[in-house]
Amino acid sequence: MQLTWKQKDFEEDLDFILFLQQDDKPAWWSKRLFEVFPSLNYEYARKLPESERLKYIRKEMEKLSVLHSDDIQNSIKMFQTNWIPVAKKLNQAYSSTFGYDCTKILNDMVGFVGLDPVCPRNVQEYTFDVFYKFEPEYAIFAALHEITHFVWFYIWHEYFKDNPDEYDTPHLKWVLSEIVVETIIRNSEIGNLVKQPKHIAYSYFYEMEINGKLLFDTMKKLYLERKDIYDFMEKSYNFVQQNEPELRKKIAEAEK
Repeated sequence: MQLTWKQKDFEEDLDFILFLQQDDKPAWWSKRLFEVFPSLNYEYARKLPESERLKYIRKEMEKLSVLHSDDIQNSIKMFQTNWIPVAKKLNQAYSSTFGYDCTKILNDMVGFVGLDPVCPRNVQEYTFDVFYKFEPEYAIFAALHEITHFVWFYIWHEYFKDNPDEYDTPHLKWVLSEIVVETIIRNSEIGNLVKQPKHIAYSYFYEMEINGKLLFDTMKKLYLERKDIYDFMEKSYNFVQQNEPELRKKIAEAEK
């Protein structure tokens, strides 16, 4: 497995930024941009009609792109430097964790560095975004989070031979992948590659109870008692399928 760090194309970066600022997107997502860029006025923006709001944000982001151009380049250099010692241990850690030879897969991963603090990924192209203001240690861990998704779905697709379009939001397979990264990284060699942050998955999952039990307690039990990674995939997916209504309801409430 190999990862390259590059600058995110501004227009591509902006497309996703504006996507999250549409009327139907939860504040849980849209507010993040305004939290990291104080020059943007959230209250003013939300009072505007959607078309005017997007024009306002585009104009301000164009200014910020010029203002922080050098900062982005400096971040890329720092992330590259901090990635080197992790890269040397990457294949061993993932091969051990997944029980699968990862040395010859995912050799074209790209970590794009840009202005979007939400940091989307593209599972089918093996690319992900990181925010240029991230501390190097956190950016490296963000990379491990995304690589765990990539390996999970690479093996998942090889096993289930399903439609990769279902690996993205709002599909249940995407929801499951956002849950299992916590369990896999905390309980494997991957978690030893760098210092772990408080939250690996979305913060609202940590106190979430499904069927009266903490979600991550259930997932950890399934993972530690697995026969192999395929057994964990089957049983964890069966669990979220059986409890999808409760899970979806609680996610929606958390993201308001």
